Amino acid sequence: MNRPSFFLLGASKAGTTSLHYYLAQHPDILMSDPKEPPFFRLEYARGPEWYWRNYFRRYAGQRAAGDGAPQNLHLPFVAPRIAATAPAARLIVLCRAPVERAVSAWRHNVRLGVEALPFPAAVEKNLRRLDQGDTLECDDSVRRYQEISSREANAGLQRTYGFYVEPGHYAQHIERYRGLFGADRILVLFFDDLVADPSAVTARVVAFLGLPPHPLRDARPQNEATSAGAARLNSLIARLPGVRLLPPELRIRVRALVGRAGKRGAAPPPVETAALRRLVDYYRPHNRRLAELTGRDLEAWSA
Repeated sequence: MNRPSFFLLGASKAGTTSLHYYLAQHPDILMSDPKEPPFFRLEYARGPEWYWRNYFRRYAGQRAAGDGAPQNLHLPFVAPRIAATAPAARLIVLCRAPVERAVSAWRHNVRLGVEALPFPAAVEKNLRRLDQGDTLECDDSVRRYQEISSREANAGLQRTYGFYVEPGHYAQHIERYRGLFGADRILVLFFDDLVADPSAVTARVVAFLGLPPHPLRDARPQNEATSAGAARLNSLIARLPGVRLLPPELRIRVRALVGRAGKRGAAPPPVETAALRRLVDYYRPHNRRLAELTGRDLEAWSA
């Protein structure tokens, strides 16, 4: 194997970090390290061999290997790159109520110090960008995205794009990948099910990948909301020189300990009800299309 056999596409803030952690406990699965390779977004010119050696360097004959970058779902220029690199891959999509997901993403950026706008203004900025046609589908907008990344790294991308709104266009993203891979190679899951029964959802993914069942050693959720200080400390630790040489299990334990410590007394930034209502109205047609695609009753998302 010299390519991933599956992609945990996203969405961001929909439980991908937890599912990545659960799948990594299976002896026949190798998950990307770090969890979110930026290859298809920012490093594609380096080529697939570099990608495999850099992010799957612990490969030791596992039957399946998975890329866990949730940005791959909502960035339209990424899908054809994945199809060209791993055309036989299977795809996993996690969907969360899109308004909840947007709030979680905004709070995460606030904690990291990369978002200074209040929630309504941040969402309005994102909607205005989309209305102006900056949807990262044409070559010029992709080049701008990559230039901002090279100049200002991830913080610059978040400040410029936000990505609060379009990750919740689940049906649109799923249909894009269906057109490239076919419907039978995509498994759509839901955040609420993962929270309620991590073992059952993980078992569904394992079966979808054609692997034998394996019990979870640890079903605790990962990457839960924490304080601003803890979030920034974890971000700093992840960027320390040589930290990737440490075993993934150790890094996960450190991140979880810091996060749990930060949860004590950490109040999330408030969100105005009017902004939530506006987003609920905005997402109604998107939710209806996803319900049609999946057969899932999603009326609660539009309440």
